[in-house]
Amino acid sequence: MKRRHAILLLGGASSGAMSVGTGAFSSMEAERNVSVNVEDDEDAYIRYETPSDDKTVERGEQVTLVRVRNQFGGNQDLALVGVEYEYEDRDEDVLQNVDVERYDGPAAPDEELRDEDFTDVNEDHVAIERGSTNDNYPAPNNNDAFGPGEWVRIVADAHIPPGDSPDIEVTITIEGVEGGVSAQLFGDTRVFTLTGAADVSASGTPTVDFKGNSDNAKLEGAESKIPTRVWYRDESTALEHATPNLSNGQIRNQLFSGSNKNGKRIVAVSLTDLNRTYVREDDDLNPGSSVCYDGVPETKAEFSSETLSARD
Repeated sequence: MKRRHAILLLGGASSGAMSVGTGAFSSMEAERNVSVNVEDDEDAYIRYETPSDDKTVERGEQVTLVRVRNQFGGNQDLALVGVEYEYEDRDEDVLQNVDVERYDGPAAPDEELRDEDFTDVNEDHVAIERGSTNDNYPAPNNNDAFGPGEWVRIVADAHIPPGDSPDIEVTITIEGVEGGVSAQLFGDTRVFTLTGAADVSASGTPTVDFKGNSDNAKLEGAESKIPTRVWYRDESTALEHATPNLSNGQIRNQLFSGSNKNGKRIVAVSLTDLNRTYVREDDDLNPGSSVCYDGVPETKAEFSSETLSARD
């Protein structure tokens, strides 16, 4: 396995860089403004992990490609501003709906990170491209920065053919909100592998999962695209709906593209052929204490106990 290398530049009177060996990024090396390797080391200024390496994944399953922890001291906030991913010799997109998420608060390296405590990073604050962004990164934004002890992760829906094992490269670019810190980890020096699970029949009962604090929702268990009615709120909390045919994966990313995803919160999803509706538990639209109901409302007024009956 190739080592992963990062160039980390610290602003100051002397901003030159030089290469060192394979050790973690120590405080002494930082003072010398050196180019270093990013290692899974508690003393490294940037902790980099690939928790899904060698994982076997179902088609449409969301996976964490890269997870990064800010291990600077003091109040040095960082922002992930660039994500470039590639899998050579492939025309099809085996990774779809690539997004960046930020963890809600600091967590130790050995602490379990709960999916429901990750929230989406604003798409306008990070450049995400298959191939190259041509160094066209947005300026670091404090609203989506992660401070010392905090994490960000890059997630995607895996659409890998059964038995296939593509090598995946992810290059990330991180910049300090203040302080002149800039780091880039080049994907061609850190390759990891995902394997598509054997092609088995789905359960025949698709389900919807709301992603904790995230504004998104995920469709699972569908053998192919299925008809739905999706209810969502925009930044003004106004309620809207659409009737797309959806496949497995993150729903908001199938419904909207680009910056149109910003500010949209999925609050209910009806699987019309099943006469079943999933409603976000903490939304005023929910008529009870359940998440899953029999019935398919066609208007906001029909989100009531007269139209919907809770499933056990």
